Amino acid sequence: MSGRTADEAQRDPNRVDEADETVAERHPESSEDVSEDTLEAPPAGEPAGEAPAEDADAQRLQAAQALAEERQNQFLRLSADFDNFRRRVERERGELRAAVARELLASLLPAYDNLERALKALTAEIDEGLAKGLEMTRKSFLDGLAAQGVVRVPTTGHPFDPTIHEAIQSTPDASPEGTVLEEYQAGFQWGDRVLRAALVKVSSGAAAPEED
Repeated sequence: MSGRTADEAQRDPNRVDEADETVAERHPESSEDVSEDTLEAPPAGEPAGEAPAEDADAQRLQAAQALAEERQNQFLRLSADFDNFRRRVERERGELRAAVARELLASLLPAYDNLERALKALTAEIDEGLAKGLEMTRKSFLDGLAAQGVVRVPTTGHPFDPTIHEAIQSTPDASPEGTVLEEYQAGFQWGDRVLRAALVKVSSGAAAPEED
């Protein structure tokens, strides 16, 4: 019986295919297992695991951290440069305002000098009302300067100070040497700045006794 079947299979190839299909129908699990094992098996030569992907992620993270650190350092440098620039501008602006104010105040001093000369030139024959008016004007002038922080330099009776006084004459006197004896022109200070030094006469000390 089997011999005839083999001979028949050789004579009819279609019957061989039918026989295989019959075996597959009887044992479907065997066919599926083989197919799944074949599909799931990794290709030959490919490394197992995710090590290459992890290394790439680590490199990208390291590059991102280095870039962030570089940007932070650039920001800190720019911030420091801007602070220095702002402070320099504020300092220069303050110096400019001070220079303008100093020039303006100094330009007013000759007007005060003229008031002083007018008061000294007054005589008894001049109207008393005029003298009073000039004195009131001088006082108002000084009050206006004081409101801006400008004060008159102390002179007569005070020790000579080369930072605020300019000696144009020296004479023997009973006063201690270096004492200011007379003021020829008023000096003024604005804060710690000298707008104009006072022109003064200074004592050179007691005169030497004459020999008999």
